[in-house]
Amino acid sequence: MPTPQHIQQRKFWRGKLADTAYGTSRDPATDANYKQFIAKDRNLANLQPNVQDNAGYATGYPRATEQWLSNHNVTFSHDFDLCAQEIGRDLYDAFGKVVTTQPNAVDEPTVYKHVFSTMDLTVSRQLPSRSWVEKVGSAINRLHPGVCLAQLALSGEASARLSGSGQWQGSGKEVEPSGLTGENITGLIYFYESQCTVKFDDGTTLTNMATAPNRLNSWRCEIINQLLADDGFRPGAAVFQTADDFDSGEVRSELLLGDQSFNIVANVRLLSNDPLRAYLKAQTNLIFTNDILGPVIPGGDDGYNYQLSIKAYQAPFKAVQLGERNGLVSIELQINPLFQLSSGKDLEITLYNDVASYVA
Repeated sequence: MPTPQHIQQRKFWRGKLADTAYGTSRDPATDANYKQFIAKDRNLANLQPNVQDNAGYATGYPRATEQWLSNHNVTFSHDFDLCAQEIGRDLYDAFGKVVTTQPNAVDEPTVYKHVFSTMDLTVSRQLPSRSWVEKVGSAINRLHPGVCLAQLALSGEASARLSGSGQWQGSGKEVEPSGLTGENITGLIYFYESQCTVKFDDGTTLTNMATAPNRLNSWRCEIINQLLADDGFRPGAAVFQTADDFDSGEVRSELLLGDQSFNIVANVRLLSNDPLRAYLKAQTNLIFTNDILGPVIPGGDDGYNYQLSIKAYQAPFKAVQLGERNGLVSIELQINPLFQLSSGKDLEITLYNDVASYVA
């Protein structure tokens, strides 16, 4: 007898590595090619077939008499806890570039340093795409290839785990069944708000927002990618929901990056000797850093910790708003990371963990 499916039966996986080419999935028959994704929300992917009809055609009838598939789109969003291993996949998908090294391969063989930064748009505008698998009980078992990250946000507040949220868009292709059995993920190391140290450096003064009374209340960092979704349906590509079936609707053959922008927000206590409002008036080019220090990475001489470091090289304030938190006056700092000509950088995120690579 058919039974209702409960949302608690949902499970997600994504490719351990990016697609071999846009929309070309890693083999789902091999479980090791996919990593489980632990979402906190209850969202499911929204597959949207787009249709056209013959309303207004010279049929002699007042309304449409025919409808057909034009193309397909898929979008979804998820919230998740920020862990030291899996966040690297999101950062690579958001930025499009990572450089991985071993700081001390002899004494610390399990430690890897990953530096994520914006990709060279003169070489390619195609962000990494990844294949996602979604299962809900026995009712849904589908794979979506060619999924790119449209927006990634990292944030922290109070004593909770740090949070991540993402918005994704795919090629529109849906493969059922997915072909993946799927393994459960284990051994994750999570980051917490109490591990954060936010600093503003104006060249002479360093303001440490972790040391009392300069209390950091909350923070948020966003990477926003403008995906050229409509341009993904390329004339002559001949990629359809069902191969060689022109009536099944077109799916994307690429999903290029149009523009990329960043937002940073930090909420801190207002102090009697506050320098922050003056930074806004003077449009001081600050260096913003948020160093998140986790536990020691095992397997070596205990010289390195799991760590996530966010750095904006030229970060003037674009707004400073006064408020209050539990009676204490607070300042919400809205920061506009700019491209620094001297370094050729804007926003860069460095991750230390025990993952050997996010690209191979």
